[in-house]
Amino acid sequence: MSIDEETEEEVLDEHNPAPPSERIWMPVYQDEDNKLAKHDWCLDTGIIKNLSGEEAKPKGFYVSVLNKMKYILEHDLGHSRGAPKFPDSQIKLILKDLDNIDGFYDKWWRTESSQLEAFIRVVQNRRSDLSQRFIIDSVTRTLRG
Repeated sequence: MSIDEETEEEVLDEHNPAPPSERIWMPVYQDEDNKLAKHDWCLDTGIIKNLSGEEAKPKGFYVSVLNKMKYILEHDLGHSRGAPKFPDSQIKLILKDLDNIDGFYDKWWRTESSQLEAFIRVVQNRRSDLSQRFIIDSVTRTLRG
């Protein structure tokens, strides 16, 4: 990727928030009281900013999760011996699939839970033998460090 393409990609990820007087009232889902709060929205795309407190994870997080999954499968931790391994080529394909999801890493509007749902779907599309529980466990282990 050239420097020009990298700069252009960074500019596309930025949002142009509407002025404070233009914020819109919408529900906040942090508790069961269904409180309302003013939300920013992007003047360029119309996307409403996520105020739930649940922030999207960066690409590096998902690279770490995939590497942790690879490590677990290679070392037979909790899996039967001879289970299929997780080659780098599949990891690259999964990362490419994630990159193709519109706004997957966008912290402006994407939530961690919506990322997790898409991540599970993409991984299982490439590796149907991996259970949802195994994928979620790998994410949880990565969050713990």
